[in-house]
Amino acid sequence: MDSNTSVRDERRFDRGIDGLEPDHVTPGQFAGMLRSATWRNGEHRLIAAVLQDAVETFHKCAFARMPQRREQFAEVHRWIIDQDDHSLFAFTTICEILDLDANCLREALLLWLEQNRKRPVSIGARFLDDPRRRVDRIAATG
Repeated sequence: MDSNTSVRDERRFDRGIDGLEPDHVTPGQFAGMLRSATWRNGEHRLIAAVLQDAVETFHKCAFARMPQRREQFAEVHRWIIDQDDHSLFAFTTICEILDLDANCLREALLLWLEQNRKRPVSIGARFLDDPRRRVDRIAATG
């Protein structure tokens, strides 16, 4: 074995924790990945858009009260937790194509759901004095 090759290999593996990246991806980093030159491939952009839409729907509809939004959340939730589906647009397959750890992303989404479920619900106060909300009573004439 060449001594130059072994020195290069040692330097490559001797980077320590400086070469490690965090396990999570922030929304800004995810959007940045989509804009980078390596993501110009249309198929990858489509796959990434499917995942992005699912994550956004998961967050927007998680605690919805409207039946349609609850259905959307239930559909996305089933899609994320399904580990047996290996079709092209399955959560696990999309994560593999995008080089993301599906289990890590799944656990992070479910953890977010559990943590936010315990948060108190804030109810916005209605401004009853606002003229746009005022109902004028019409005197019944008889």
